[in-house]
Amino acid sequence: MITNSEKERFCTFAASLLAPPEVAMVDDLRQAELQPLIELYVREWGGDGQLPSVWIKDAGREDFLPILRGEYERLFGQWEGEKISLVESTYKTWTTDKECRMVFAVSKGLFMGDCALHMLEIYRQLSLEIPEQFQGMPDHLILELELLALLYKSASNEQIEQFIGDHLDWVPDLKETLEKSSPHPFYRNVVELLCLFLKNETITGKVKYHGPKKIH
Repeated sequence: MITNSEKERFCTFAASLLAPPEVAMVDDLRQAELQPLIELYVREWGGDGQLPSVWIKDAGREDFLPILRGEYERLFGQWEGEKISLVESTYKTWTTDKECRMVFAVSKGLFMGDCALHMLEIYRQLSLEIPEQFQGMPDHLILELELLALLYKSASNEQIEQFIGDHLDWVPDLKETLEKSSPHPFYRNVVELLCLFLKNETITGKVKYHGPKKIH
């Protein structure tokens, strides 16, 4: 049974894997105890225990970091390449407010939708600040994973389940979008690993998004 403390560390680790690749992240992947630990988690979540093995072994290659940097820019860069979004709002209807008369109210692919506004409210309640590089996208996946890590440290199971249902139900859509771009195995496996974790964390794996709710 994985403890909340271990889940907290996993979320922090997953957030680091989805950030622009740096030397420190590759150094973390080279830790001898990491691969058997992640394989143990994956088996417990019902996935293939060998899932992380390839990209952890690749971390020992000298060209691994330059390859990841190039692939990160291709997949997630703002100006060139695939431009795959890591922001929740872009995967959902901009607003569920039926009284909103803006022409793009029911559109997808936009920033600062209902999800972002709810994340801002959660940050306000917790007296947290949005890092400068995430201004305009408070519902970025990295921030959501870091906040989930914080919830595992201090929130109730009900609050954690609510947050996952409200704000991380779009990760399977990210996985589907990523697959269309023939990603490097590293990013394919990271997102698959995250999907397994989130599915395991929802009751029967069937938590659905019903619009943001306030976390008290």
